[in-house]
Amino acid sequence: MTGIGIMQNQENRFADLLNRINELSDDDTISWYRKANRICKGFSAKTHNKPGVKSSVYIILLKIAGKKRSGYALYVGKTNRKTEERFQQHKDGYKASRYVKKYGVCLLPDLFEHLNPMSGTEATELEVSIAEALKHAGVPTYGGH
Repeated sequence: MTGIGIMQNQENRFADLLNRINELSDDDTISWYRKANRICKGFSAKTHNKPGVKSSVYIILLKIAGKKRSGYALYVGKTNRKTEERFQQHKDGYKASRYVKKYGVCLLPDLFEHLNPMSGTEATELEVSIAEALKHAGVPTYGGH
């Protein structure tokens, strides 16, 4: 596949994901999603796909419906498990973030899959850095500790 074909494929995946998010949002668009995508794509993992690495960062879409705050947000975490398995653990209450357990909608692999897998040390560093960058840009974000 040529470079242009790859870029078109990525743009199509992004458009599909954005459509899925907008469907989930009950006509309430997530205005900060493109900004979050640009921020996350700006990160890279030096240990990505190196032999023996098995840690990952992941980002989850949250739909918060609370007294103090309502709307969409992101949760940034890290794991040594498959990201799908870790998301399910959150939903099941195992070592769960209270935000993900209660408000977690889905993983957003387009924001993180280009980084995984990586070393545990780098996953810890990127979890914090990505969450801080998103918060700094005004993207509602939880986790990243």
